[in-house]
Amino acid sequence: MFKKVMTVAMLASTLTACKSTPPPTEVQLTNIPSVSYRMPLDQSIDISFNAYNTCVSSGDSGCVKYDSIKTAEASGDFLVEKRVHNGTIGSGAVYTIKQSTERTADANIVTYQPVKMTPYQQGFILPFAVPSIDIAAYLKNSQFKTKFEINSEYPSQSVKANFDRLMKKAHGRFRIYGSNSKLGLEDYYMTTVDGAKVVMLVESFPYRNGSKVVVNAVIETKKSDKNVIDVAEILKSVKEKVAEVTNA
Repeated sequence: MFKKVMTVAMLASTLTACKSTPPPTEVQLTNIPSVSYRMPLDQSIDISFNAYNTCVSSGDSGCVKYDSIKTAEASGDFLVEKRVHNGTIGSGAVYTIKQSTERTADANIVTYQPVKMTPYQQGFILPFAVPSIDIAAYLKNSQFKTKFEINSEYPSQSVKANFDRLMKKAHGRFRIYGSNSKLGLEDYYMTTVDGAKVVMLVESFPYRNGSKVVVNAVIETKKSDKNVIDVAEILKSVKEKVAEVTNA
């Protein structure tokens, strides 16, 4: 299967047993555009969407307000929960997104169509307001990983020097979705292709009369006016960029 969304937590109905105020009315999302990913046929790609739990307000006793996003799958639907909470109770909105896949002659097209938003508020005294999110923009902001190799006629030391000269080193703020891990950034490089941010670990080894370059890359798509993310084209551009630097 070429797409996997990491389940990071149970959603609102099982987050807490605290009493809730009567929730606002469920909203049918009839005017939200779909977001599609054009996936290559010859490579398995796992798509990850951003999930986090961040303190946004602190008091004398510690954090008093968190902002979070959680994702899950249920009955074939993709669920995104936008939530604000105090560590125990809070308010949120669960977006239900239909998923579909279409195979064409040169790609698999995975489409996400938001269909409804279910809000909730927990607690009776001054509950948090239900947070909002641009769900279409959220679905355009994803990460996926790829690994590939390129042979070069140049020695490995020259290849390393090319990357040091022609590419920026990755910065410490980059975070892999679904993980709190930080990259050891000394050997990581960063570039942009087709509007996507690319962070890559580049290793070169002696091979025959030249070298073999092994690339492990994390590619992060960003909000754009396009509703189709062409993963196949981004991967092609990344490989072309690496080949250009390798043989410079």
